[in-house]
Amino acid sequence: MKTRSFFASAVVICLVLCSGCARQEGMEGRERITIGTFNIAWLGDGKNDNIARTTEDYRRIAETIKQSGADVLGLQEIENSAAVDSVLKHLPGFERFVGKKGREQNVAVLYRSGITVESIEEYMPVAIHEGRNRPGLILQCRAGNFDWKMMVVHFKSTSRYDSTAEMKAESRVVRRQQAEKVRDWVKEIVEKSDEKDVVIVGDFNDTPTRDKEPTLTPLVDSGLLTFLTADVTSCKNKNWKVIDQIVVNAGARARYVDGTLFMWNVYDQYPKNEADKISDHCPIVAQFDITAPDND
Repeated sequence: MKTRSFFASAVVICLVLCSGCARQEGMEGRERITIGTFNIAWLGDGKNDNIARTTEDYRRIAETIKQSGADVLGLQEIENSAAVDSVLKHLPGFERFVGKKGREQNVAVLYRSGITVESIEEYMPVAIHEGRNRPGLILQCRAGNFDWKMMVVHFKSTSRYDSTAEMKAESRVVRRQQAEKVRDWVKEIVEKSDEKDVVIVGDFNDTPTRDKEPTLTPLVDSGLLTFLTADVTSCKNKNWKVIDQIVVNAGARARYVDGTLFMWNVYDQYPKNEADKISDHCPIVAQFDITAPDND
């Protein structure tokens, strides 16, 4: 999965493998669940939005989610619940939860009706500087025989707004601290609870394979986690590695169905002006077996 053309070809393959899973509203009879992440850049509620969108733009976002086949989808850059509801008008069969403590940009989750999602809470330790950084979003999920603890994250970026070397360095420090907080959360679950399956999805604003000034090292070197997305390249530029990640511990990795990692490339599906109104990111998903006996 190292080129944009591969993902274009994978569209047909995935649709065959899914056998209409994107259209199925319930979970009855399903053998797999599709979990993923999607940064919907500055998704607003239609009032003074950073990216102005029309009803057709919201419809295209819904269609993108549908075509990804996602059953549980972590979202980033969400203004509020009303913003997500503008998408859900075109995406029946899904429910949502949106955080509130990330100010202009929150993390959220969409999940298909029939999937059990509970104990949802915002995880403040990931907001290193509260009010400036976004907390994580924790949820407990179950589909079939698979139950898992999940966190949705949006780590600090190093962006054009970091206009000095000092600000860029600080952004890397914060991102590494966020990675440490998530690692510690995983360790706490694995060592002190009965839950054996952990999935972390979101915009990490970095790649686990970075050589120069890496920030995800606490997760990479934890011995607890695997980045399923480590070798995936961006839908915008094949020379970039994705910063949107799906990360699993050993229990969840055992349920991952090899070869099902998939990115729905909006830039292959729409003209650039339309794709840009969907997002400058593309949804990325993976399938997990839900028929094997529960391990916890």
